[in-house]
Amino acid sequence: MQINHNINAMITQHALHQNNNAMGKSLEKLSTGLKINRAQDDAAGLAMSEQMRTQIRGLGKAKQNSQDGIAALQIAEGGLAEVTNIMQRQRELAIQAANDTLTSTERKYLDLEFQELSKEIARIAKTTDYNGKNMLNWSEDANLSFGAIGDKNALKAELEAEHTKINSLLGAGFSSDAALTGLVNAALTALEAITTADQNTDPAIDGAAVQTAIDNLQTAIDNLKSADTSALTGKEKQLYDALTERFDIIVNNNAEPKSDSVSRLYQTMVENDMTTAASYTLHIGPNYSSGMGSKWANEMTITYISFNPGSLGLSTKNLKTQNNATEAIDQLDKIIKSVSGVRAKIGTYINRLEYTINNVASLEFNTQDAESRIRDTDFAEATTAFTRNQILVQSATSMLAQANTLPQTALTLING
Repeated sequence: MQINHNINAMITQHALHQNNNAMGKSLEKLSTGLKINRAQDDAAGLAMSEQMRTQIRGLGKAKQNSQDGIAALQIAEGGLAEVTNIMQRQRELAIQAANDTLTSTERKYLDLEFQELSKEIARIAKTTDYNGKNMLNWSEDANLSFGAIGDKNALKAELEAEHTKINSLLGAGFSSDAALTGLVNAALTALEAITTADQNTDPAIDGAAVQTAIDNLQTAIDNLKSADTSALTGKEKQLYDALTERFDIIVNNNAEPKSDSVSRLYQTMVENDMTTAASYTLHIGPNYSSGMGSKWANEMTITYISFNPGSLGLSTKNLKTQNNATEAIDQLDKIIKSVSGVRAKIGTYINRLEYTINNVASLEFNTQDAESRIRDTDFAEATTAFTRNQILVQSATSMLAQANTLPQTALTLING
């Protein structure tokens, strides 16, 4: 019998220490509601949970971004709706003024209202904004308008820069397949034709020629994509992929709709003789990098034409003569059709965003459910464990007291 080292007490004390730790963890789980409070609880589970939490918060903001995008688009569409109503009234006035039963005096009165309505269109274009950003009449300042991208000359320069970039990538071409080099050169020729449709002697760009050039470029790209690339290996295959990607960005913007591409936007501006237009981006996904959903999969590009009475051609129209009134009817027909097209396009964006919100919300709910299963405490299980640990602590405490009394039996031997 030894009294310097009470082994029984040491063993019981260690058991009490372990039970105390276990009960502390049980208390922590029950008080925080989390099964994993630190990495040591479950290293793999913590890593998965944190990644899901990042995704959940990103999904929440993506949903909010989509809702903000709908709000902004609804404001733009509301402004265009009123512009359409105004132009319908202007068309009524023009039809009335075109009637030969009126004198020049009466046409002048009709023209007074016509001109005031044109001014109201200009006012609506300049004051329709969301969060201080103009939605209809973009400026060069991105803080004052949704994603201003400059004028058609800047877009033309961008297309020319793409031509130079692709030419640089092409280099000596595909040594193992001359046919592919020919297909790429055909696409380059079509790309160059888009910007050379601008005649030096005429500041106006031929919209029909640009349209034809863009269609030819699309055909050339389709031929390139459908070509047999089985002979390509290594760096040549990488070159082929890089070239087709560059062409995709120009014509398709790597995603639908194709009208959001650089060339299509340029062509639209040419057709409408616009000097400015805008393309702005809504971030509607939780990620950005190619590692977790590519940039293109998480962004939505929205494009529609900026306008004012000048660009619409209304600023030069009047109803002072019968011929002028007739011309105004024709011009208003074109403009109403164009504005209706913009409104329809905005409507498609809103509908898409509604589906986006539904999808993001579903992802958010399901990811949150998955994260909860990994991280949250199962109270039934945790309560059972707590009760067990509590009993063991009380038992170990009692046994430690008993173990501490055992050395006293040595006194019996000493006292004889």
